[in-house]
Amino acid sequence: MPVETVLLPVSDSDEDRIHHLVDAVLETAAPVDATVVVGHAIPKNTGDITPAVTPITGGGYPQLLSKSEYDDLLEEHSPDEIAAEHDTVQSVIDRLEAADVDYDIRGAVGDPGEAFLDLADAIDANRIVVGGRHRSPADKAIFGSVAQTLILDASCPVTFVQNDD
Repeated sequence: MPVETVLLPVSDSDEDRIHHLVDAVLETAAPVDATVVVGHAIPKNTGDITPAVTPITGGGYPQLLSKSEYDDLLEEHSPDEIAAEHDTVQSVIDRLEAADVDYDIRGAVGDPGEAFLDLADAIDANRIVVGGRHRSPADKAIFGSVAQTLILDASCPVTFVQNDD
């Protein structure tokens, strides 16, 4: 199966490994002229207060949004627009543009693991490149892991890029 679309999900926690992630994506996408879809998960509003995810809200981090502010944000901006404003997404885009690799930006609302699985299916991804760090089994059991969810449940191959530390 040829690689035509590579999903690169990124978040704030990827900031320290972004160069490694983009290097891995470029190794996969550039030689075959694949499109890289840079994905960013936007937390689903599950209560009265939701953490803001991008500078589009106009304020410093961390910023909390009330339910009405969150609803207004998603009414005024698409998830793709919100994702495009994220600093980590911008760092990735700068590197992809410098390498002359086609890309798209997609925002996914919801639990990050499930949102990225849905996004991978929606864009018919042939590969997912995801970052992570070494975690104890107890840590994974208690807090879960987006990378683990993608590795175990994705319908396409997943490349895991681990932190050096």
